[in-house]
Amino acid sequence: MNIVTHWWLFDMAPVSGVLRAVFYTGLLVLCIVDFPTPLQAAKIMDRTERVFYTPVLAMRLLGLRWVSPRVLSVVAKLTIAMWVAAAAGFFQPVTGVLTFLGFAFLHMVNAGALGAHHSKHSALYALLAMCFSVSYDFSLDGLLAQYVNWPLLVPDQSAFTSGFAPKLLLLVLSYIMFAGGVSKLLYGGLGWLNGDALRFYVKYSPSRWPFMTKLLVGSPVLCRVLASLTVLIELLAPVAIFVPSWRIPLVVCWIWLHIGIMCVMRPMYLVQMWCYLLLIVPSLTDHSSTISAVSLGGLFTTVGMLACVVLITVLIRQSEEWPFTSVPMYSNGLTNGAVRAPSESELYERAVRAQRNQHRAWQRAWLPVDAMEEIVVRSTDDGKKHRLFQLMLENKVAKFVRWPQYAKVVRATAIADLAAKAADGVELGVCGPEYPATRLLHEIALIFKNAIPDWDRYDRIELVCRTDSGSVVIASVPLGTQEVRGSGDPQQGSESMRVEQYGELQDRLMG
Repeated sequence: MNIVTHWWLFDMAPVSGVLRAVFYTGLLVLCIVDFPTPLQAAKIMDRTERVFYTPVLAMRLLGLRWVSPRVLSVVAKLTIAMWVAAAAGFFQPVTGVLTFLGFAFLHMVNAGALGAHHSKHSALYALLAMCFSVSYDFSLDGLLAQYVNWPLLVPDQSAFTSGFAPKLLLLVLSYIMFAGGVSKLLYGGLGWLNGDALRFYVKYSPSRWPFMTKLLVGSPVLCRVLASLTVLIELLAPVAIFVPSWRIPLVVCWIWLHIGIMCVMRPMYLVQMWCYLLLIVPSLTDHSSTISAVSLGGLFTTVGMLACVVLITVLIRQSEEWPFTSVPMYSNGLTNGAVRAPSESELYERAVRAQRNQHRAWQRAWLPVDAMEEIVVRSTDDGKKHRLFQLMLENKVAKFVRWPQYAKVVRATAIADLAAKAADGVELGVCGPEYPATRLLHEIALIFKNAIPDWDRYDRIELVCRTDSGSVVIASVPLGTQEVRGSGDPQQGSESMRVEQYGELQDRLMG
């Protein structure tokens, strides 16, 4: 056995039967009670208007643009059944693989409705890693083999019974942390370290512990220290892969970092922190190996090295295609704690660059307060502008879209519309039906009129972009041109667009 294979298989202890049962059970409970998770895909899709759904590349390659909530409900139940079997160690590793495949399908579908939400990627990667682990102690397989001659699919001396699974997960979770630090420096520059961005997002995020929020907002020095420590912890993450003595201290730092975020901001990382269990226990378990050869060792080593190549490529390209996550959460660079709006003359140039996947050309909005583009509805009497999302929220419209996905679609539409007009040499404000923003507004206007009882108080719906000289109109559609559907219309709700129109619009939005 060469040194590389030995490092992949025996640098960490294998996942024991007890750890397998505890990990699977705890993760299942968290994914059932937490929200949103892939196991709630049916509920999430049922609350999402199709015009706001953006299927990921993997779905489009499969020829899917939408999956009905009924199908998702069936897949979720089957996945849970396989999950319970995997936790019990029954028919390994088949049930583990089926659990991952079901979860991955639900995760893939969910990704098109959640915007930049990525806290459950760790669960996806953990379930993938467990596909490479088999443990017959504390398992139904072991019990049945002892008493009824149950056939075991994997021999004892196999790479499946090695420490490959926790090592693979360590590689991926270390990458996630490292990518977070890289994104902060790429998108915020060294200025992110001065604490302004951290202070800004803490100030405007919903807080679970208000006194901690007040403490951070009132102390620029503390924000500067915590911002620098955050980036340092994230950039040191790869050390955990190669230096065993640093592994537990770094994982503990990751946990404290997630707890801090959970206290002063909205994101919760309970699922991600639970996945660290598969790193901590094998790192603390004494183990040794005198085995000179195991079956499938070379294949598992190849899988590990291929994972390294893929992750490095994703990091360099800053890919945001599912199932990878390089999304630069809360990484905008802020000057003196304020959002800087672009000039009107920059809009076309920035849109063209963003359309070419230069993500930093067009700032993301992680909170409504730093959104550069918005859909507004104008009052009939005084012309006052009202934010569409806020109106839908105030009217308690159950079926619309989550805000992160709403912001993602509005941003993508603004970019696609401006880039198309730049190519055609068209001025701002042109509302031809061939442009993405106009077409999107027509569909949203129809949704708005069916959802808001007093819609006739409003005159028109507009997509606007904020600039340093004020908001500019990208597209505008009068509400009076839309037909209101009756309650008996079978096309109401998620079927608001004809399938061919929907597909063409999504193609335009996603380039």
